[in-house]
Amino acid sequence: MPPAPRTAPAFSAEVLLAWRLDLVTRLLDDVNVLGEALVAAMNEQDEASIASTRASLDRFALAMGWSRDKFLPAIVTYAKDRPEFDDDLFAPAFILKSIAPDHPETAALLAKVSQDVGNLLTRL
Repeated sequence: MPPAPRTAPAFSAEVLLAWRLDLVTRLLDDVNVLGEALVAAMNEQDEASIASTRASLDRFALAMGWSRDKFLPAIVTYAKDRPEFDDDLFAPAFILKSIAPDHPETAALLAKVSQDVGNLLTRL
């Protein structure tokens, strides 16, 4: 007799939301590090590093776009939890601009970022 199929355990909506927020926080922290690396590469005019970092940023946007509707609330929460840390807003602004350009939260966040972050975003 074959073994019985295994079923995944059911998690509450609160647990899934907390898990998504934790995952998105980790991903956006990585995107912010890539943003800093991109600025450094641009300042050094290192075209190879610029291209490599842009490709990495594009992969993050592509991957997060696959679960766009599930990740959007966590991305918005991340941005709202960090209003005093403008450099941290690069990641959510970049991802929202990439995966939800017409979303109202995207326009609101893009209007809120500093000129430096806004300039970087327009170069991507």
